[in-house]
Amino acid sequence: MDKILVIGVDTIAGANLALSLSEKYRVTTWHPEDKFDIANCDALDPADAPRSAIDNTKPDWVIYCGAAACSSWDQESTQRIDESIVAKAGDWASVCEETKTRFVMVSSDGVFTGPWMFHDEESVGQCQSAQAMTILAAEEEVLHAAPHALILRTNVFGWSADPARNGWLENLLGEVEMRRIVEQDSIRHATPILATDLAAIIERACLENLSGTFHVAGAERVSPLTFTQRLSDQFELPWLSIRKETSLNELPKEFGAGESSLQTKEIRKALCVAMPLLSEGLQRLREQSENGFREKLVGNRSYKTVTRAA
Repeated sequence: MDKILVIGVDTIAGANLALSLSEKYRVTTWHPEDKFDIANCDALDPADAPRSAIDNTKPDWVIYCGAAACSSWDQESTQRIDESIVAKAGDWASVCEETKTRFVMVSSDGVFTGPWMFHDEESVGQCQSAQAMTILAAEEEVLHAAPHALILRTNVFGWSADPARNGWLENLLGEVEMRRIVEQDSIRHATPILATDLAAIIERACLENLSGTFHVAGAERVSPLTFTQRLSDQFELPWLSIRKETSLNELPKEFGAGESSLQTKEIRKALCVAMPLLSEGLQRLREQSENGFREKLVGNRSYKTVTRAA
């Protein structure tokens, strides 16, 4: 494996995957509206269609980070998920199948909900929201177009590569720093994983030519309230907690509003890897804010573009 094409670098998952993998591989990025200047990565012309993008770069793997790759805890992710994501994911998977390029789709833990905890890949506890059903339809479309594709459900946190606005993590830290109040949901729970930790697992999965549907997640089940408290502690931000919910009268029905924690036994067995603790991920996140990693994500907007084939 030498060349990787990352689709959707406007997402936390896509941007961090591109930067992490660029340390070992030749990484090209594509986004339909803008060229994100991520260090050590080539940026394709946004006008390139899937076929021309793959013909121009000839990647060994395409890693697709569409709207489904956004954290289900990110309130903006709900607005990005519509019926168009099914065809978009299917188009990329279809071209990969035609060109014999391996395909990875980063998907969401938000397809599940409680009352069960630690959903396995065949869990029947599916969320019935429009967003969850649409993501499941996109997964199905991908596997129909590329039967040997790899689908990884997860819940990613990390730094944003968009210089125009902060991501949900930056906004969360900013709110705590400004108000010193942690006012977050204590009902929903998930198993979030740092985007760069996800990158290391995806690399292993690609090297092993893994296919099928797997869950990749952190080793700890937490609520947004607990996550924010521990995030604040890691960044040495004093906080006061406000907790409004005490019990549920009925199960949450909205996307990402319930129990979406993931069981990771299958991926651990397939790759012989351990899932990272939240404390480990938060420590690495803090280090990334100090060692220049964040600056490499955003860059200086002096693009290095890939020349189109004649």
